[in-house]
Amino acid sequence: MVLITGMVFCLLLVTISYSINRHLLGAKLAVDFYQLALTASCVVVLALIGESVVNPLYTAWFGQKLWVYRILPLHDGNVSALGVIIWAAYGVHLYFTRQTLMNKLPNAMNNSAVIAIIIGFEAPFICEVLGNLLFLSVLGDYYAYYLPGDVFHLTSFQVVPIYILCLLLGLAILGTLERLPRKFVLPPALFSAGLAYLVTG
Repeated sequence: MVLITGMVFCLLLVTISYSINRHLLGAKLAVDFYQLALTASCVVVLALIGESVVNPLYTAWFGQKLWVYRILPLHDGNVSALGVIIWAAYGVHLYFTRQTLMNKLPNAMNNSAVIAIIIGFEAPFICEVLGNLLFLSVLGDYYAYYLPGDVFHLTSFQVVPIYILCLLLGLAILGTLERLPRKFVLPPALFSAGLAYLVTG
């Protein structure tokens, strides 16, 4: 049931994201499967490693974790085994959303910093909240439980600056990968690296 719930969330996220961004961009919304796979696999490896680095740092600075995964926790609860599919789905969502932002933002605001700020609020307050609500309704437990209670433990305002900083770094890395000659082994290699890191926990 855990895996089914995770897959349902992934399917809902990708379907809703595509529908909304298609409505906003129309035929301009591209589906380049190499770029889509590159974005998704890059998000997987960076997010899984990032979570297991950021949460211990937060603990060292503030005396407690910011979040604890309750569904299939690994790496001391800093990541979840479901993260490999959920972060991949979020990568697909990011691929669509980034296109919309790059097409719709005014020139003066069309840069990685503004995109990181927008997504830095969107990810926790839409994706994380909806994901946690789905897991709570189906399994009776949080997917990721946030120790601060400012948003009913579904997410936290404290994670926003972390998202923004990680997005700035991640978008820079993704931009570098996108400028490389296309190597179709790259997305599977990135995904495999994320999976390998996951199973070490």
